[in-house]
Amino acid sequence: MRGIFGSDSRLMKVLGKIFDIGYLSIVFIIFSLPVVTIGASLTALYYAVVKVIRRDRGYVFQEFLRSFKLNFVKATILWLIQAVLTFVMCFNLYAVVEQNGGTIGFMQGAYIVMGLIIFAISCYAYPVLSRFDMKNTKIIRFSLYMAVKHVYFTIPIMVIVLASITALVLLIPYMPIIPLLVPGTAALVCSYMMEWILKKYMPKEEKVSEDGEVITEWYNE
Repeated sequence: MRGIFGSDSRLMKVLGKIFDIGYLSIVFIIFSLPVVTIGASLTALYYAVVKVIRRDRGYVFQEFLRSFKLNFVKATILWLIQAVLTFVMCFNLYAVVEQNGGTIGFMQGAYIVMGLIIFAISCYAYPVLSRFDMKNTKIIRFSLYMAVKHVYFTIPIMVIVLASITALVLLIPYMPIIPLLVPGTAALVCSYMMEWILKKYMPKEEKVSEDGEVITEWYNE
């Protein structure tokens, strides 16, 4: 029994990961409450999931806050662009559908496609921002490129993100505890696909310590 409940046991490590995911999800929700900060929170969520939950480097809150502060301006601009474009697409789609008596034609289909493209870009943009030092225009172009090139990963990532948003909205009023695991869990699941993609574009830079030991950056491990 002592071995099962020991600090180094597999059970305790699993429970520790679950606690970290829940804690990270709560931090993400709190930092997202002002709404305008959602972009920076999404960037920090992905960064902390990969670095702390998967790589066991650092602590949840410290790494989340580090990324939040570092990427706040760029992430906020990206989020505002996404929010404005999404609102315009939804408003125009609603107006056209109402005008045509609820039927869906070419224009409605075009708005739906544009909305899906914006959504696909946003699924990549914040993980890209958490890893690369780029201007926002390049982040958008790069995210679009990856979304199209790796469409076999893009589709399941979009489904997971959409399902997570739906779960948060629908379940919080009735099951307020369970949804607290949703943001961290969704980011963790998506990271296994996203990291496979991002690693293809990461420079393989290696640092050498004073003792001559080669140090590999945590994101290349």
